[in-house]
Amino acid sequence: MAAEAIKESMEAGVPLPENIQKLVNFMEDTGGDLNDYVKLNQDYAELDNQDLLHEYYKNTKPHLNAEEINFLMEDQFSFDEDVDDDREIRRKKLALKEQVASAKTHLEETKSKYYADLKSGSKLTSEQQDAINFYSKSKEIAEYEKKANSTFLNKTNTFFGDKFKGFEYNVGDKNYRLNVNDVDKVKKTQSDINNFIGKFLDENRQIKDEAGYHKSLYTAMNSDTVAKYFYEQGKADALKQSVASSKNISMDPRQALTDNVDTGGIKVRVLGETSNDFKFKIKNKK
Repeated sequence: MAAEAIKESMEAGVPLPENIQKLVNFMEDTGGDLNDYVKLNQDYAELDNQDLLHEYYKNTKPHLNAEEINFLMEDQFSFDEDVDDDREIRRKKLALKEQVASAKTHLEETKSKYYADLKSGSKLTSEQQDAINFYSKSKEIAEYEKKANSTFLNKTNTFFGDKFKGFEYNVGDKNYRLNVNDVDKVKKTQSDINNFIGKFLDENRQIKDEAGYHKSLYTAMNSDTVAKYFYEQGKADALKQSVASSKNISMDPRQALTDNVDTGGIKVRVLGETSNDFKFKIKNKK
């Protein structure tokens, strides 16, 4: 199919068949549409001078409307045999003849340039019609994408303007702001979504890190939820640490009852192993 041929050509640079390529060239060079292209396929010899010139001026002066073209033709070539002298009449007839010759040459050259292997009276084949429809749709999509990209970049520049102070996260009933050190770098990186996707693709544009891709995408789509989780987790960890520090219980074994205790002025020695045979001696320090 012609549409498939154009798509392949756009994606891989494969040359188009000559007849389809000429359709594309006509639309790109002249800005014309399908109707303009079909009009090329006519026998200009069958047109009278007025119709021929009108078609010529439409082709070469697209900025003029029908009324302006008629005025131009009347001003340049019309005459009144009862009023104008012979020399003026002859001059305008000669000018008309020259302009008609130029018009025929131009229209035939245009027809030859863009209309390949189509005979007078023939119509576009279904393949050519598909090609034109596909190409027109592709141009329409390209224009839409260009406009959408321009809008996105304008809004991005505005967002990262002087009023940008960082990214805000909603955590329950509180808002937290994450400051950005290099705003220009972040703006440049995030202006093209391919910078994000490309991190997870190999040289053949096939995914190589599906876990990382889905984790990053989930985090991006649920940023406040993720922020809240780590906020709550941080509070829980801090509470555990605080409780453990406040208890501060020593698990070292107590000293045996037979240990010596030095009170400073008096030296005490505990005798016995249990409370039943508990005894002590007091000895003054000298």
